[in-house]
Amino acid sequence: MELVNVHIGYKETLLEIEHLKIEPGKVYALIGANGRGKSTLLRTLIGKQPALSGLISINNKDLTQISVAEKSKLFGLVQAKFAGIPYMRASEYVALGRTPHTNAFGRLTPKDQKIVNESIEALSVTHLADRFTTELSDGERQLFAIARVLAQETQYIFLDEPTAFLDYSNKKRVLEKLIDIARKLNKSIVYSSHDLELALGHSYEMICIEHNSSVIKSLKSRENDFKSLIEICFG
Repeated sequence: MELVNVHIGYKETLLEIEHLKIEPGKVYALIGANGRGKSTLLRTLIGKQPALSGLISINNKDLTQISVAEKSKLFGLVQAKFAGIPYMRASEYVALGRTPHTNAFGRLTPKDQKIVNESIEALSVTHLADRFTTELSDGERQLFAIARVLAQETQYIFLDEPTAFLDYSNKKRVLEKLIDIARKLNKSIVYSSHDLELALGHSYEMICIEHNSSVIKSLKSRENDFKSLIEICFG
């Protein structure tokens, strides 16, 4: 995915990106203070919110020329919190990720079921698959939410504040799983966060919304220390 001279917002520019590439096999942390437009950017990247100007391309194809059906196989989105669905088992929830690939009746083939099982195994939550989603902890539900997107078999996985409601150990666990998935399955993963310290150790690159500015900067995690990133992103 490549963004060139992109302006993001509604009637007026909220964020502007001169150039940004999102590459396979890497995890990117989208960092900025609350209310700065992180969710708007993610919606723009998956084609739900049109950019005001500029070019967003996937494999040299303009995002605006990609159909809804194609997008459902390209992009997966995990919301900040999955509260659970009454009387739905965790494995059934993960199976919803196969919707873009099933027929009109939504029936799973043996291949679909295999992908669902493998997605659950990848997040190390097989022992919880038969529990109802409302019986799981916040951290466990978030892992199943990621497993659902994994079952969707998209190249790009976007997560909107995926660790916002988790304790530190579960935050670390989720981010470590994301890094493992990106490397092993060659996925492009972008997650938004305002937890700079945690993100610094769990991302290849930081996509920073500059403090008191609409400009987005792309910064290599290993080339910037915590203090300099705090100044850039939070002032």
